[in-house]
Amino acid sequence: MNRALAERCDSADKLKSLRDYVEANVFGFGERSFIGLWDVLLTDLPKNPRLLEIGVFHGQTLAAWRMIDLKATIIGITPLDSTGDHWESDYAADIAHLHKMFKLKQPTIWKGLSTDSAILEKAASSDPFDMIYIDGGHSYEVAHSDVLRYSSFVKVGGLLVIDDCADRYDLPFGMFKGIADVSRAVDEQLPNDYYIELFSVVHIRVFKRVK
Repeated sequence: MNRALAERCDSADKLKSLRDYVEANVFGFGERSFIGLWDVLLTDLPKNPRLLEIGVFHGQTLAAWRMIDLKATIIGITPLDSTGDHWESDYAADIAHLHKMFKLKQPTIWKGLSTDSAILEKAASSDPFDMIYIDGGHSYEVAHSDVLRYSSFVKVGGLLVIDDCADRYDLPFGMFKGIADVSRAVDEQLPNDYYIELFSVVHIRVFKRVK
């Protein structure tokens, strides 16, 4: 699946150009296959989906989402600074630059941490999301909070996608499984009565809300 999704990314000129730029300029991490994964998932979501990413970095995922669905409502939660041991950068400018470069509509950014009360209140009062992607703080406490709280903001039938959490799986040598604390936070809570696990791609796992 990893190879097939990487090929899917490379078969779409715009997505390939985005990923090539990201890799050449260290504007994001993860696997090339993840761009292909978004193409698969968004194709199966309802029209004009509501999408939320926790942990935006330079905006690779938000830009890919916009390329795939021009009419989606796209929101990112990020402190726009070096919180979480990221290097110093003007992240607001980086996100804007990436979208401008590829002639994409700018995303909505909720500045702050996913655990901030103001951010949680905003998410809770928002319309439910068709897909939430969790790639924020990598401590056990933050990852546990993100899964616990934000899983309730996904529509029934929607998707909860979580990065860095595949320690439980045997992966081919050299593939990054994820982070132990994040994996533990996810494994303690998912799957459950509300979510089934659909599949995983390297260190990303995809869950669907069923009730």
